[in-house]
Amino acid sequence: MIAARRAMDGRRPPVSRGARARFPLLLLPLLLCAPLVGALASTLTEHMAIGCAQHSPLSLECKYRLLGDGQLQAVVAEWHDEIVTAKLGARYPGSGDTTALLVLVDTSDPARALALRAAISHIDALLDAAPAHFRLGLAAFDTDLRVLAPLGAEQAEIRAAAQGLKAQGRTTELYRNVRDALRVLEKAHAARKVLLVLSDGLAEDYAYHHDDVVALARANDIIIDSIGYPRSVPQSVALQTLRRLSDDSGGHYLQANYPDFRLPVEALPHALALLDAGGTLSFDLAPLAAKGAAGALDLSLAFQTRDQSFLVLAPVVLPKGATPAAVAPVTAAPAAAPSRAASPPPPQAIDLNAGRVWPWFGILFALSVLILVVVLILYWRVRRSPLESAETTARPLAWLELVEAPFTRHAMTATPWRIGRGRNCDFVLDDHSVSRLHAEIRSNDQGLLTLHDLESLNGSFVNDTRIESIQLREQDLIDIGDVRLRFTLHDESHAAQEATVIVRTRTPT
Repeated sequence: MIAARRAMDGRRPPVSRGARARFPLLLLPLLLCAPLVGALASTLTEHMAIGCAQHSPLSLECKYRLLGDGQLQAVVAEWHDEIVTAKLGARYPGSGDTTALLVLVDTSDPARALALRAAISHIDALLDAAPAHFRLGLAAFDTDLRVLAPLGAEQAEIRAAAQGLKAQGRTTELYRNVRDALRVLEKAHAARKVLLVLSDGLAEDYAYHHDDVVALARANDIIIDSIGYPRSVPQSVALQTLRRLSDDSGGHYLQANYPDFRLPVEALPHALALLDAGGTLSFDLAPLAAKGAAGALDLSLAFQTRDQSFLVLAPVVLPKGATPAAVAPVTAAPAAAPSRAASPPPPQAIDLNAGRVWPWFGILFALSVLILVVVLILYWRVRRSPLESAETTARPLAWLELVEAPFTRHAMTATPWRIGRGRNCDFVLDDHSVSRLHAEIRSNDQGLLTLHDLESLNGSFVNDTRIESIQLREQDLIDIGDVRLRFTLHDESHAAQEATVIVRTRTPT
């Protein structure tokens, strides 16, 4: 109500400092697009996902989804201190709306059997809490994707498929299989589409990456929610993979407790309620046109909830040469003056904006030149940086040498330094005897290096003795699975060797 009264007074609702800081960042891409289009593509901000379009020259319709709790209290559009209040439409879901939700379960690694049993119980709870407009499906993955119950399947079919899940995979191709699951959702006919990933976040992909998945999700307006099941406390860092997938696609992340993998009772119902947040709104742009707004311009959309306010920029295109008479509601002409309809237009109705398209091209050209200069400067710095960084790189803390062919040396540049088969490790050993997060080397308070086993399946050995943690010494032999390494503090590279100096001269006889 406060925001609505301020809109009536011609003032903008209060805007948070974070929203003001992000305002210039949003402005540049929208300025580049404003002269060419009159619609705002689906945009994801910290507070909401929104897409707007002009279905008629003097109106703007938007669909939005809030990312947090709460409901919109007021929305206004502002242009040059002119205020237009939005008409809030129906909330989601409307009549006939459906939400397609595909549950994707990680079945890799037999050691995850306890976490998988917890995931099955969470699927049961999800089915119990899902509203009637949700169409659910179930898929599993380790190396490849397997659709176990298609979208829209009966709950009994989904429950039976979930009960048959077993952790028996060997590798975890997380990004590739999430991408394939998004392809399944892409073909679904639903107002909203959601992928719920249940995993420990460990990924062993090399050809597919985070950006590939997020780009596909954003292109198809698919939300990625996730539930993380940590393998152990040290390995919980891998859950950041799931959290980022959810954050960057407008989804939400839940983390199961360790070691019993429980979720709060209200967690799943609350997550489903957040998927139903949002609705539609529209703006009548005729009052802005009546005040002289014409051509391509940017509207500041100010949103007000009970707890916060924020801005989104929307580019629109209004008819050029519009006057108050041109956009005012049509009324019947007085009977005494029927000839006015045929009279020539008044001087102020002449289209003076016809030649103003050129300044837009000037702005575009200037921005293009500026971007080109910035790109060239960055390119020049990147080309020079390898030489500069090579001169300033700090000396490694230690080295690990492969005892068998190919006898390579690997420099440890920082601690903690993780060793394992997973792609996120600092030292990747591509051997099936090595766990995804096998061990790590840390530095203690005295600056000494210690090796710690991370609950690996085959254990870590130093000088043929199995260890949980141990201080490393020169020439220690370390066994990580079937891979033997030698620890050394000495740099044997040519660059580290001291120059030869003359210490004594003698005339040959």
